[in-house]
Amino acid sequence: MKDCCSHKERKKNQFIGNKINIALAGNPNVGKSVIFNQLTGLSQTIGNWPGKTVEKMEGHLNFLGHNINIVDLPGIYSLSAYSLEEIVSREYIASDEVDLIINVIDATNLERNLFFTFQLLELKIPIVIAVNQMDILRKRNKDINFEMFEQIFKVPVIPVVAVHGVGVYQLLEEAIELIYEHKFNPHKKEHRKKRRTHHHHFKIKHMYPKLELNTSSRELFQFPDLSPLLSFGKEVEEKIQLLEDNIEQNIGDTEKYHYPSRFIALKLLENDREIEKLISKDIHNSEIIKTSKDYRKNLEEYHGEEISTIISSEIYQNINKIIDSILIIDTRKETKKQSITDIIDHLTTHSILGYVILALVLIGIYYFTFIIGDFLGGLVDQLYTYLSTDIDTSTVAGKILWEGAVGGFFGAVGGVLVYVIPFFLLIEILQDSGYLPRAAFLLDKFMHVLGVHGKTIITMILGFGCNVPACAGCRIMETEREKKISIALTSLIPCAATMVVVMGLVGEYLGIGFVGLLFLINFIVIIFVGRILNKTMPGECTELIMEMHEYRKPNTRVIIKQTWVRTREFVFRSLPIIILIGILLEVMYIFSVLESVNIILTPITVFCLGLPAVTGIFLIYGILRKELTFALLEVLAVSIGVGSVSLLLSPIQMFVFSLVTMLYIPCFATIIIIAKQTNWKYALQISLLEITIAIIIGSIVNWGYFLIVNF
Repeated sequence: MKDCCSHKERKKNQFIGNKINIALAGNPNVGKSVIFNQLTGLSQTIGNWPGKTVEKMEGHLNFLGHNINIVDLPGIYSLSAYSLEEIVSREYIASDEVDLIINVIDATNLERNLFFTFQLLELKIPIVIAVNQMDILRKRNKDINFEMFEQIFKVPVIPVVAVHGVGVYQLLEEAIELIYEHKFNPHKKEHRKKRRTHHHHFKIKHMYPKLELNTSSRELFQFPDLSPLLSFGKEVEEKIQLLEDNIEQNIGDTEKYHYPSRFIALKLLENDREIEKLISKDIHNSEIIKTSKDYRKNLEEYHGEEISTIISSEIYQNINKIIDSILIIDTRKETKKQSITDIIDHLTTHSILGYVILALVLIGIYYFTFIIGDFLGGLVDQLYTYLSTDIDTSTVAGKILWEGAVGGFFGAVGGVLVYVIPFFLLIEILQDSGYLPRAAFLLDKFMHVLGVHGKTIITMILGFGCNVPACAGCRIMETEREKKISIALTSLIPCAATMVVVMGLVGEYLGIGFVGLLFLINFIVIIFVGRILNKTMPGECTELIMEMHEYRKPNTRVIIKQTWVRTREFVFRSLPIIILIGILLEVMYIFSVLESVNIILTPITVFCLGLPAVTGIFLIYGILRKELTFALLEVLAVSIGVGSVSLLLSPIQMFVFSLVTMLYIPCFATIIIIAKQTNWKYALQISLLEITIAIIIGSIVNWGYFLIVNF
């Protein structure tokens, strides 16, 4: 009887109980992360893709007896290799690790979202389409004919309202059914239709036995014939077919490249460098690449446009026909009068009032973050002071353990974490309500001068309070390039600790006019660094494309989950490093290792900057906390009997010392955050760049003043 089994059945019986791997893929801001959080809860891990700096979100759950692993891919608009995120997503989707894709699309923006869906279908991988934001679409007196949708695409299409959990678990039901059957059965529409009436929880039996996998489910998956749907016009299709035949004749099975032959042919025609690199490893494929270039040239000459435009226009023609077939517009209902959300939308994007509201929102973020942070930080400091009264720190071990380790922990919690949590909480509220895209839109044009999106202004404003949560907030940027530039610019913002030095020295003794001059220099440096990074960093500043969703009431559960996801990386990864560095600095202080630093730094502090030699050690301590530089100056003034910092430093020395403190390097907690957001190499590069800028500008001011006064 076993011999009578089909080859497919034998393979199915070979499966052994491993995980079902599902990838969430879609454009940015379509609700992928909300679905991810709804499904996985707190069973999530955050890391980077192997060898890449792109963040990887992975979660696990047990559903209907199946162990499911879900990966939330970076939000991208296409599978073209234009950005690192696109390359990472495409490579993972094409790998044998993925059993199925859940393609999340926005019901209110079908045209652009379906463009990505078309590209996913070309990969011939099991797919379930999740149509999110259905509640918003229906408020606009529109709906979708899901039966027609499924007939056209020949894959399961599920209506979803992610923020309320509607349809989310049904996605997993469809995924399990699709993987188990290894093909989509169009005759089960009625069964699906009934299941769609369920919402948050699905009380269903285990309809399918536990999957047992030791082979990729793709080997058994019978992908439907979508050739009429995925058509690019006669001329383009002719070239694709010729290239595909060429590939199959010369390469044969393209499984080693993980891409179907048609997909490879299409990408070669589009001049995809990554695909060219992939197949050029085999020297006999050079003729295929040459042929694709000839075909591309012929098509561009025939159509008078670039190949990317030709193919995109063909896809959008098909998409528009599909939308006409599936989109239902209820013309019987009267168009509602302008709603409150419409009024708010108009005000927050107004050419004048929009900026006023934005300024108020940013000020509100600043004050909320630091009022809450200062209050909680004060309680933490009081607790540490109270506990310290009963601790013996007279011994070396006592000092290292309590002041170094425990003090480092309390310092990280009371000086950083209490600000990080309120900031991320507000960012999530603004994101979920729909305001964040509008704020970014207003400032996008100005921020493009610096090579970043309008979103960066939010983190830069927060930087005036603390650079740590501000740099951590740069993770909201879509691309690695923009995140790196945003971090560099944000780290140059003078934080509250730096303001203690500026106001304590320059503000107190030289006046507010010189404080303004310091900020002017700092602002010029930020523009300079932004322009340099924009010109030198590989890649280009992409246009800001964001969904302008309707304003809606934020979902408390989603906000709390997202805030925790953003915060826990600091708790579990950065906090231990801060404690270790605190111990190291305490050891160096106890054994007076840092005193020799004054001698080493004399050529810079005395000759270049014109400062007293003792300030070298103060600048080193400033890496721990910037306000320590000013505090130690006051201690020194008292200890040598001059009583006042004004008698210790001349006016020009005060100005130069404050300027260098403002520019020279972020605190070590910020450096750690930069390293975690990017890598240690980039964190050190930023630190060295800022030290160099601070020394050069400080030297110019010092020697410029000297020359003016003496000559």
